[in-house]
Formats: sequence, structure tokens, C-alpha cells
Amino acid sequence: MKSAKAKATNYKACLALEVPAYVAFYKAPPEFLGDDALTLEVKYQGGRTEIQKITVKVSGPGNQQKI
Repeated sequence: MKSAKAKATNYKACLALEVPAYVAFYKAPPEFLGDDALTLEVKYQGGRTEIQKITVKVSGPGNQQKI
């Protein structure tokens, strides 16, 4: 997990939006193909907790998304 800032322009009535965000990076183990699942728990200061369930589909090195 890394701290970041998410920026958006022309979002609804806001011309310049910048909010704090967290970014997660995923790297599959070598030779792994298939679905990999993870659960991310986010706890807020007020005591609220959110659980995000994420599935990553790994289909091989030829289909990697370029960043």
C-alpha cells in the first residue's frame, strides 16, 4: 500500500478535485496463472470498517497491462 492523491477534472460540479487515496500494487508469483483473491480491510477514524474483496485474473506474461 502506498499513499497517494487522486486527481480528477470536471467531476460533477467540481472543476479540480484532489483527495487522499491509497494505491495497492499486485505482482503474481512466477509461473502463476489463474485467479488470485485478496481481502482489504479499511478502518476509518470514526470506527467504521469496510471490507473490499478483490479478485485478480492472471492470464500470462503476454497479456500484461502496460503502466
